Formats: sequence, C-alpha cells, structure tokens
Amino acid sequence: MTIFWMLAFAFALCAATVVVFPFWRTPVSQEQDLVALNRRVFRERLAELEKDQAEGRIDAAALAELRTELERNLLTLDAGAATAPVQSPRRLAGWLALVFVPLLSLFFYYEAVAPQGLASWWTLQREMGPVVDHMLLGKAPTEAESAGHTLADFVRVLQDRLQKDPKNAEGWFMLGMSYVQMDMAQPAQLSFERAWRLDSAQPRYELAYAQTRIFSNDGQLDELSHKLLLDVLQKQPNHEGAMLLLGMGAYRSGDYAMAIDSLEKLRTERRLRNASGGPVAMQQLEQTLAAAREKLRMAASGQPAVQAAAVIHVKVTLDRAVAGKFQPGDALYVFARSLKGPPMPLAVVRRTAADLPLSIDLDDSQSMMPSRLLSSEPEIVITARISRHGSPDVQPGDIEAVAVPLQQNGKPQNVELLIRNVRP
Repeated sequence: MTIFWMLAFAFALCAATVVVFPFWRTPVSQEQDLVALNRRVFRERLAELEKDQAEGRIDAAALAELRTELERNLLTLDAGAATAPVQSPRRLAGWLALVFVPLLSLFFYYEAVAPQGLASWWTLQREMGPVVDHMLLGKAPTEAESAGHTLADFVRVLQDRLQKDPKNAEGWFMLGMSYVQMDMAQPAQLSFERAWRLDSAQPRYELAYAQTRIFSNDGQLDELSHKLLLDVLQKQPNHEGAMLLLGMGAYRSGDYAMAIDSLEKLRTERRLRNASGGPVAMQQLEQTLAAAREKLRMAASGQPAVQAAAVIHVKVTLDRAVAGKFQPGDALYVFARSLKGPPMPLAVVRRTAADLPLSIDLDDSQSMMPSRLLSSEPEIVITARISRHGSPDVQPGDIEAVAVPLQQNGKPQNVELLIRNVRP
C-alpha cells in the first residue's frame, strides 16, 4: 500500500507540473508586441522624413521638429505599456493549478477508484496469488500463507487465474468446491460442468457435476446426471458416493427398483469394508431401503401411497408492491429447513411465479432425502422465494417471504407466506 501511495503522489505531481509549466513560462505579452510595433513605425517614419529632407521637400528645422514629435509619442506609448501587469495573473493561475490538480486527483480516486477496491485487489493478488498457484499445482498451502484471508478472497483470486487460463480443469473444480462451501449451488454447478467438459474422463468432475445437478433438480435424477453416475461406477465399481447419489436420486425420481439395486450394492460394499461411523449411517441406509421396498411393493399391488403424518398446508401470496419486479416464468421455490440443522432444505417444491397465489402441502413425500424426512425435525422454518435467475441459491433481486418458524406436533398445520422483500 505504501508503494501505491508513493506512485500515486509521483503521478499526481507530474500531472500538476505538466499543467502548471505553461503558466510559469515568460510569454511575450500584447503590450510588448505593441512596443515593438511602435518602435518599428517610429524608425520607418523617421526614415521617410530623412528621405524628404534629402530630396528637398522639407528643411532641417522641419525635420528636427517632426523628429521631436515622433520621439515624444514613442515615449508616451512605451510608458503606458510598461505600467501594465503581465506575469502576476499567470503565476497565480499556476500556483492554483499546482494545488488543485493533486486535490482533484485524490477526489477522483476516492469517488471512482477506491469504491471499486482496486488498491485492496492489488494487495490481495500479491498475497494470495502464490497460494492459489501452489494449490493449482496440487500443493496444500500452509497456515501462514492463508492466514488473514477468507474463502471469498481465495475465490476472487482463483477466478482471476481462470480468466487467464480458462482451460485449467482442476482450477474449475477447485472453484466449484469453493462455491459448495459457500452454499452457492448454481455457480458450483456451472464450475463443475466446465471442469467436466474440459476433462470428461476424470471421475471426480463427473461425480461433482452430477451431485449439483441432482440438488438443483429437487433431489431427482435427470438423464445427464444418471449417465454421469453410471459412467463413474463403470470406472470405479466400488465408488460409494456414486452409489449413494444414484440410489437416493432414483428414490426421489420414483424409480424404486434402481434405488433398491444401488443402495443394496452400497450396503454390501460398506459391510465388506467394515466402514467406520457405521451404526447411524447403516441405520439411515436401511430406512431408505425399507421405504423403497415398501413403495415398490405398493406400486406393484396397485395400492395408493400412504399419506405421511406431517402435513403442512402452505399458502403463498404476493404483495402488490412487488408485482412488477419479476416475470411470470421466474422460478418460485417453497423451502422447509431445519431450524437448528444444516442449511440444505428438508423439502423443496418448485413452481413458477405465474402460479401465485399458491396453495401446496408439504409432507414427507417432498423430503430431499429419505433418511432425513421432513417429519424427523421437530423445529423447522418455512419460506418462499421468487428466483429471477432460476437458481435455488439466494441472488440479488430475488423476492422472498419472511421465514415462518414452526414447531411440529404430528398434526396438520397451516402456514401463510407473503412474498414482499426484494434482496439487495
């Protein structure tokens, strides 16, 4: 920062000097030009009189009298020109310029440059640039290197590196992982997609891209995420993460046969490996398998699905003050989250803004994961948001309702949400 201010002062001084220098020069004034003209006219007129005297048109006495008159006129004109001030206004303007040019430069800096954080950005690049470069080479940074900086600082510098080297697949993967830690699903998905397209043979990129696609699709598989997960399992048949995503995604998509097949393989793999942290993880896995088998059995027998115990009737309306701030096709999300748990929603329903006013029921059938049902959390919050960008992530310009906390008691409950707050 000290170097920055030294350079800024030097540049301001140079600019002021360039502006001031013409004012400090000693120019030829109009009065000086008039004196020179008068003297030239005097000499020419005197030469004419001397010529007239030589040719006999005037005598010596007339010449002397006329010469005296010319000299008197010349002295009068010279005295008038000498009394006119010449330099004072110019030098005053020069000193004023020398003072005001640096001041105007500082004003411009604080009004136009400082708000953009250019000086802090240069400092951040100098301090975090080597750390990012080492990580792109597969080297973990030390605590001293990353001290004093946030994950957002790392993301800014990494984005700058990727602008200069957009074909760095590992860089895009690192950026996606950073977005995941910042709970920004949509940018994470775009980053993982870029990494996968640059290196489609890397299972890590496929798995991360498939996971973010599933999350953005209310936990359901689509054709591409299904293909990505199958490709990962073809390369690494025992990949537990891919089996879990495939099983859960299939369950949420209503493909219970695929869910059972994938989750049973995962259970077998975990038992063979004697996975640690087992009791809770295996219990959740068994619960999901049991739910999938029951739904498959009921579907095969033609029985209707059993209504979940926890039913929340949600009515979503819109404040007239924000009616013109979105398009009918903008995405409308209704979320149910744990009041004290992780930020990932327990249940999500997606509609469009054109569906407002909206009445929907939230129950266990909308749960994002069968092992984490909506009814399993005693305290939840319900909210709704119109996403102008289509992403479930919070973005500036989104319009949302105030979150409503709810204590679940196993009985149907009613919640009313009013969408009226515009995100800055």
